[in-house]
Amino acid sequence: MLRRVSYSALAAFFLALIAYNFVDIDIWHQMALIRESVAAGHLLKTDPFAYTPTLSPWIDHEWGAGAIAFFATRWFGGWTVILLKFLIAMGTGFFCLRCAEKMGADFRVVAVCAPLAIFLAHLGFFSAVRAQVYTFFFTALLILFWQFDQTGSRRWTIAWLLLFPLWVNVHGGFVVGIGLMVLYSIETMLRGRRFRHLLLVLLGMLLEVFLTPYGTSYFGYLRRALVMARPYAPEWRPIWGLGWWWTFCFSVAMAVVLYCVWSVGIRNLAGILPLAATAMEALLHRKLLPLFAIAWLCYVPFYLRQIAAGRWIAEFVERRARFAVAAWTLLACASVVAAIRQRPWELSVPQPIYPVGAVNYLRQQNFSGNLMVPFRQGAYVSWKLFPAVKVSLDSRYEETYPNSVVESVFRFYEGRPGWQATLEAYPTDAVLVPRESAVAQKITETGWRRVYRDREFELFIRPGVSLPEEDWSATSFRGSFP
Repeated sequence: MLRRVSYSALAAFFLALIAYNFVDIDIWHQMALIRESVAAGHLLKTDPFAYTPTLSPWIDHEWGAGAIAFFATRWFGGWTVILLKFLIAMGTGFFCLRCAEKMGADFRVVAVCAPLAIFLAHLGFFSAVRAQVYTFFFTALLILFWQFDQTGSRRWTIAWLLLFPLWVNVHGGFVVGIGLMVLYSIETMLRGRRFRHLLLVLLGMLLEVFLTPYGTSYFGYLRRALVMARPYAPEWRPIWGLGWWWTFCFSVAMAVVLYCVWSVGIRNLAGILPLAATAMEALLHRKLLPLFAIAWLCYVPFYLRQIAAGRWIAEFVERRARFAVAAWTLLACASVVAAIRQRPWELSVPQPIYPVGAVNYLRQQNFSGNLMVPFRQGAYVSWKLFPAVKVSLDSRYEETYPNSVVESVFRFYEGRPGWQATLEAYPTDAVLVPRESAVAQKITETGWRRVYRDREFELFIRPGVSLPEEDWSATSFRGSFP
């Protein structure tokens, strides 16, 4: 009973943290690719959405995620992305708990450790639905499969090699799986266990990278994506950029690992190489924090079993079983209430994330032309207004745009010296301006005329373009999906 109650409470806690469903900024361009590819009769490899210079060929490492979202939405409705989000999140959590218990960890210790891991991981599952959640899901599954490997079973290798091509086509994070497999193989070899079958699995994974619509061109994209700097993507910055509380929680998780290393020695901690690698990546890139949380929850409860502190936790919970049941029940009830208040059955397309009102205005005016847009809003505009409207930039970043284009658009919206050169460099007909951006005041000093305004966004048109003026400055709009 204690096990069921504690795990149910953990699921409710996870649900409460990710209950608010706003549509992810990337899903729009993923679905737009599939929509236009279906219309063309083949997967597009040349970008049709931007009027600024783009890279060729266009390699979309998330095309499979877009296909899943597009067809699920077309066949069953927008609510399917909510279902997909929660199924992937809970599936990832289930794999972690199953892995920890498979290693021999006491469920009482697993339950005590899990809230910290869930908190560290939840931002990765927050929006509906981001393609990187497939990487989290498959990473948890891979670590679970390794536990079957430890028992001498080899059946998992067949299942894994059948599933890995799916990962390759839904998200470029499959390189994480290859890297972790390399580390697991090295660790297995160093521990004197059989590892040749792991080399064969690794070879199979490398060969399966060719199983994409892009063939060998995919490797050119990977070479660029894996080494490029991303100064305009905050999620790729170190973890301390999230604030002191996140840094503290990460430090606590690392302190537990270091205490286990000090107590029993690094040689007695299975999986320490993959765990260390995910910790380093999380420290440098907060986007990868969920990977560390996943590995941490899989391994650390087992580490704690080997030291006095872990045994004390298990014994304490056992002695206070009724108190534990009551505490977990209270957490479950509080979490369910918190989740319900966020209306997890609803899908939100809110301003200021999306320029809902401005897009509606352009559609009503039958506007056709080139629209300068910020990084985060471009994909939404493309989904709603293409082919009549092309954009300057969107969140595809390394997939589509040269660094010069990204730099010039960010320089424009930040109002830095030379911002006007961006308007002159490209054939822009209209500009979408967030009212809080630095350029909002400066552009009024030019010959561009404001034709639309709401609480979060404004639209300016170049001289020679004729559109009526509308003022909704007191209104904030909400959109619909899809």
